[in-house]
Amino acid sequence: MKGKGGRILWLVYIDATVPRSLGRILPRRLAVPKPSVEEVARALDRLGIRYEAHGDKRYPALWYDERGRGYFVIYTEDVRDAARKIAEEISRSRR
Repeated sequence: MKGKGGRILWLVYIDATVPRSLGRILPRRLAVPKPSVEEVARALDRLGIRYEAHGDKRYPALWYDERGRGYFVIYTEDVRDAARKIAEEISRSRR
């Protein structure tokens, strides 16, 4: 459940393999292919953003696909800015 003041960040939002029409919010050049719940949790820890993880839920538009599994409740003002920072952190850690 989303707590007061939290914002939802689905893994789909930063997944480069998902088209914008199905939920990706970042440009493909900034997104990362197939991020995992663990990778995003590590990135959030490194960035110092408070969060709650929910890895067993599925994104409604991709309920049938494993790419749609998992979301985070993050306690920050802007989801798009947080998504960009998380994707950059994951890209850096994958190198």
